[in-house]
Amino acid sequence: MKLHQPRLNIASLFSAPLCQRARLLAFLTTALSLTASVLIIQSPAMAQIGAQTAPANLDQLVRSAGTILRGQVVSAKMEAHPQFTNLQTVVVTISVMKVLKGEAAGKYTFRQFVWDVRDAGDAAGYRKSGELLLFLNPVSPYGLTSPVGLDQGRFRIVRDPKGRAFAVNGRANFGLFDQVLNKASSRGVVFSRQAQAMMAKAGGPVSVESLEDAISTLVGAPK
Repeated sequence: MKLHQPRLNIASLFSAPLCQRARLLAFLTTALSLTASVLIIQSPAMAQIGAQTAPANLDQLVRSAGTILRGQVVSAKMEAHPQFTNLQTVVVTISVMKVLKGEAAGKYTFRQFVWDVRDAGDAAGYRKSGELLLFLNPVSPYGLTSPVGLDQGRFRIVRDPKGRAFAVNGRANFGLFDQVLNKASSRGVVFSRQAQAMMAKAGGPVSVESLEDAISTLVGAPK
């Protein structure tokens, strides 16, 4: 079924019935809360155009995520939100390969709010993403989610000529491991040697095996 996608008309918004305006404002509040501390600056690769969030390390990504999974992008298409047809979203379906937190079996579909029309051309960066490791926020009452920290919680999986898998997020992993070892150790968390060696890096692609090992440790660690 084809959804109509009319443009947002500010004048009609304010002339709409009070109950409809209240619902729309509640929707916008929820959508924006998924991208806390948004700054209007030029975005790095894989981020939605025109937005970036405050820095978050691996521990914060794990704590905030409702679902952490790795898989292949099957489809990504722009759609109007089913309740608020003036507002654009991207609907992404992932063929799940591994779940590190939450529940996601087989194919997992989620809907993400898209605030910049320039993102429509490549479905907010998902259309050509291939294999991803995603840290997804809990789904809102309006059926929306997004990667935690946007580009920080979306990792592209790349492979070297030997087939070894590496993960890199939209910030080239810079700041990903800041203070993670110190703060986690204060809670009694013990990482494997390979995870510790990985977290000594300041940035750049990291082994998927080592990253998933560290994530699993943090998921099972005391809060």
